[in-house]
Order: sequence, then C-alpha cells, then structure tokens
Amino acid sequence: MATEHPHRHESIRIAEEPARSGDPPASKRRRPAPGRLRLTGRRPLRAGVLGAFSRILGAARRLARTAEHDPVAAVHEYRKSLRRARALVALLAPCLGKPAALGLRRRLQAAFRATNALRDADVLLETLRAVPPDAEDDLARHAIEVALELEQGRTRKETSETLEGALQFLGGLPAALEVLLKPQFSTRDLERGLTRSRQRERRALEQAMKTRSDEDLHEWRKRVKELRYQVELLASKGGGEIKRREKSLGRLAQDLGAVTDLIVLAREIGEREREGTVPASPALKERIRELAAKRSGPLLELGAKLFEGDAKLFARQVLGERG
Repeated sequence: MATEHPHRHESIRIAEEPARSGDPPASKRRRPAPGRLRLTGRRPLRAGVLGAFSRILGAARRLARTAEHDPVAAVHEYRKSLRRARALVALLAPCLGKPAALGLRRRLQAAFRATNALRDADVLLETLRAVPPDAEDDLARHAIEVALELEQGRTRKETSETLEGALQFLGGLPAALEVLLKPQFSTRDLERGLTRSRQRERRALEQAMKTRSDEDLHEWRKRVKELRYQVELLASKGGGEIKRREKSLGRLAQDLGAVTDLIVLAREIGEREREGTVPASPALKERIRELAAKRSGPLLELGAKLFEGDAKLFARQVLGERG
C-alpha cells in the first residue's frame, strides 16, 4: 500500500519564461499538449500497450513543432514524452529480450540527448536564480548568470531546428515495437517488467544511501522516474489507490529532480571556472552543494519507506490496484 508523503519537501520549480518583445499574447500562444502513458478503451492488453507507445511518440512529435511559439515548454514536455517512452520499453524489456530492448532504447536515447544543450541552458539558469542570494558571491554569481543568459539566447534560436533533427531517431519505432512484442503478451509480462523495475529502483536507492554520491543519487532519480511512468500507464485504467501511488512517486521524482538540478549546476560552474569563462566562485558552489545535500537526505529516507513489500509483491499490488 502506498504511504503518503506527510509533507512536501522544498522544490526548485522552473519559472515560466516571461513574454519577449514581439511574442503573441499569452492567451493566444499555442501551449504544447503534454502526453501521458495511458491504456484506453477496452482494447486487448497488447494493443493497448502498442497504442500507448505510439501516442507518446506522437506527442513528442507534436511538441517539437510547438518550439517556435514556446521553446522552453516544448523542450521540457518533449523530453518528458521520451522519458515515458523509455520507461515503457523498460517495462517490456523482459518480454522483448535484451538485444531488442537495447535497440529501441538507443534510438530513444539519441532523440533525447540531441536536446541536452537546450534543456541545460534553461534549467541551469532557473536553478541558479532560485538559489538564495549571498553578498559574498554577488559578483561571481552575476557573471555566471550573464553567461547562462547568453547561452540560453543562443540555444533558443536553435530549438526548432534541433528538435526537428531529433525526430529522425523516432521514425519507425512504433512499427518496430509491434513486430518485436510477442502476440501472447499478457499481464504476467507486466508483472515481470514491474518486478524488474522495482528491483532496479531498490538497488539504486541502496547504493545512493550507502555512498551519498551525486552519481548514485542521479541514478536513483532515473529509476524513480522510470517506475513512476510505468505506474502512470497502469493507473490510467485503475482506481484511487493506484492513482495515489502514482502521485507519491511523481512527487518524489519531482523533488529529486530539483536536487539533481542543483548538483548539475554546481558541476557546470566548476567546469566553466576551469575553462576560464566565469570567475572562481567557491562560496557559491559550496552553498549549492550544501543545499542539495540538505534536501537529498530526507528524500532518501522517504524513498526507503515509501512502499511496503519486496519487488514482486509491489508488482502484484500495482496490478491488483489496476483491477
């Protein structure tokens, strides 16, 4: 049974981009429609899973075409759509087999990585602005912020072209999955996939709790997001209990994302210092790392007791809640 988070941890949210000169009014701007993994209607399970995969990639394509109107939201939602597609492939991996699943993942990863620079330019700047100011690092912080603003301006001019180029990796993937997914795909295969994902998440959590390293925390965050999207798929035809479980995972993934954004920001500042493109700012980096450490501790503790039972029991509970 899901254990509800007793309180919300602090999270750094990505601020909405202010309107630029020449932009259409907010009421007339096209907003990208986010995609979710869902099973619809009364279709057989295999057809429902294939449909969910096809729809989420269709959402990614639509989002890529909204970049001219709202580049920040388009990139953000496009990447979430690809994360959902990767999570679905991970859920199906025991049924597909390692070579087939790896081939699909590589194509999705290529389409995702093509947008890394676009995402970093926006998130690094907003994360920096959300760090409480301190007079000790005002000058260095201002120089870093200006550098990030310049990079953001450059990447936004390239957003539409970059997203269009990334779409080439998605061509033919729904048809490929239809060929690879066995005709007798069943709930038993879903149980195997959920059990595997839960085991991966538990191992990543144990490693992160043991080392408290940035890399291991980031790996755990990826596993939490993967599991969340898989539960999202099943919750689309489930009741209140499974939807509450999905929301608990979603909140945890969101709060972990705010922490890993801080970690990436501190690392990026360090790299730019070594390159000589920004002034040295040891106090700022230390404050960012301290903030990340302060927020990560409670999240690790929460993750350790979020859900009861072992991996197989977790999978059976989720499928039982789906009905």
